[in-house]
Amino acid sequence: MWSALSSAGHGLVSNSAGPGSYSCTNDALRSSASFTALGPTRALEFGKQITKAYVLATVASDNAAVSPYAKRQRYQTLQWQAHTPLLFASRTLRDGDILIGGIFPIHDGSLHKAFTFTEEPAQQMRCEKLISDYYQWFQVMVFAIEEINSHSELLPNMTLGFRIYDSCMMIQHAIKGTLWMLTGLEEPIPNYQCSRTHPPAAIIGETTSSISVVMARILGLYQHPQISYSASSSLLSDRNQFPSFFRTMPSDDFQAQGLVQLLIHFGWTWIGLLAEDSDYGQQGAHIVQEELTRAGACVAFFETIPTNRVESNTFHIAWVIKNSTANVVVIFSTDYIMIPLLDELVQQRVTGKTWVSTDGWTTSTLLSDEKYSEILSGTLGFDINSGHVHSLGEYFTKINPLNSPDYFYIRQFWEVVFGCKWPDPEVPLNMQNSTTVMCTGNEKLDSVYAHLNNFTTFRIKYNIYTAVRATANALHDMMSCRSGSGPFYNGICVDSADFQPWQLLHYIRNVRLPRKDITEVFFDKDGNPPPRYDIVNWQKWPQGTVWHRKVGEYDGSAPIGETLLFNVSALLWTKGSRKVR
Repeated sequence: MWSALSSAGHGLVSNSAGPGSYSCTNDALRSSASFTALGPTRALEFGKQITKAYVLATVASDNAAVSPYAKRQRYQTLQWQAHTPLLFASRTLRDGDILIGGIFPIHDGSLHKAFTFTEEPAQQMRCEKLISDYYQWFQVMVFAIEEINSHSELLPNMTLGFRIYDSCMMIQHAIKGTLWMLTGLEEPIPNYQCSRTHPPAAIIGETTSSISVVMARILGLYQHPQISYSASSSLLSDRNQFPSFFRTMPSDDFQAQGLVQLLIHFGWTWIGLLAEDSDYGQQGAHIVQEELTRAGACVAFFETIPTNRVESNTFHIAWVIKNSTANVVVIFSTDYIMIPLLDELVQQRVTGKTWVSTDGWTTSTLLSDEKYSEILSGTLGFDINSGHVHSLGEYFTKINPLNSPDYFYIRQFWEVVFGCKWPDPEVPLNMQNSTTVMCTGNEKLDSVYAHLNNFTTFRIKYNIYTAVRATANALHDMMSCRSGSGPFYNGICVDSADFQPWQLLHYIRNVRLPRKDITEVFFDKDGNPPPRYDIVNWQKWPQGTVWHRKVGEYDGSAPIGETLLFNVSALLWTKGSRKVR
């Protein structure tokens, strides 16, 4: 049965056929039997015939292709991107009493040619290489849900499931994933829901502000909760435009205000400003400029780093920096955008500047290379405040493609991390390329975990973990409601077996999530978390590489005069000096 998505009622109308029933999608695609249980060859043929895609199976025998654990959890990984040179699964599912959605850029994506408007755009969008950091983000959501399910104090007698979609870093894919979660349809029809389950109670995602904005405009129509773990654009704080958007990453407004306080604290009043050509860079840098002016400081120059054809303006920007009398330069940018400029600064031998960084590059491993250390040592900047997630490291080191139900993604992850290739199941082992290092599944993640779990990625992992826990705590609060004292008309409470996402919105707005460091996570009236940042100093190791050392904290919610905390003795400036330049 079809059922309408009622924007007037701020939610999804229940499937009129009743719980567990469905009849508007291809039954072959909705079969309770997992595609993965068909075995490598049959799954490939079935995928080609029915969905123009396939599910990558293990190279083991049919009996070993799907572990009992995988069948028990009823994973279904479906691939339909038939136009890509490498076919990647777009969605991963696990059933539960209540579902949480997640959208992550597990693969890199690109548009390989300009739109001609003579063929379907989907044919030009390609999901390419799996990004190991982003795959780990996906796993953090799975870990958080499994952790909640394994403990009875939160959501007792209730099992959480999930719907996770790979956006491939493309807005088009994120839109498709959002509509899939809302409608239950592979080829979504907006404003209709056709699924044997209720839609996800909330959706976790996305990474970038640009994609999160598009998702939030759709989800806001239905008052459907969305919690981003990384989007920081101040635009998303507008409750008129984005009424159901929340985030565990503070708004750039708070970061910009904190950076100005940092500059004034050290008496830096003659400042250079660089900003990448995006909402993130331009909005943040302009706030810094305005706040500096209010504080009586001056901006020596303001230059924009292009995001397309980045190298086109690097010589000019490097020349401006080199010849300016401003020795302190604030850069509001992401790390990869900065690489051509840094290469030019190295070429022009620009040194002796103090760089102030934003969370887009403060703990970047990409920029910590020895060739940039002479320029960037002494950098001081803000990064996301994080906490400790108990057992997460143990969970990651036990992931293995031989016993994991998520074998589609994990096999690609394995190849990226260990630099090996899985044997082709269609080719006898003695005929495969002898020069290629073959994956066995016996490789140990604990040998590379320290490298994978770098400073930056762990902070995003903590944000994802917090977003899932906040959703679960809100669900728990909703289910703990006592009749007559509920937040809705006549004090009614919500039926936990049949509620609408817009009803959960009230509880997310009011959730309080305690942290082990005594602080707590909550959302303000604009959906923002407490504006807390770590202050990080780039310090050069004897071998030339850079160490990102935490030297202080910024808490924008603290009383005036107590927002900045420093360990001054730990600071090292340019060329190892302990004196403020």
